[in-house]
Amino acid sequence: MADVKALVMEVLEKKQKRMMMNDLLKEVQKLDESVKKKELKNATTEMINDKTIAYWSSGSTTYFALPGSKAPAGED
Repeated sequence: MADVKALVMEVLEKKQKRMMMNDLLKEVQKLDESVKKKELKNATTEMINDKTIAYWSSGSTTYFALPGSKAPAGED
């Protein structure tokens, strides 16, 4: 699980933007093809609870980002 969390942090620090679960999964799998969606979901849930990452919801879609990252214009 720690490996998945490290990959999530690496992707979010590199991209510096909000990402949906499927986009985050694609980017993490570019780094490690063995990561499954269930593993990523469990890791992101733990990271949200630890406040390592933050989530933002538009009501229909949930995004993940680093805490305090700036939102694109018009998305606050």
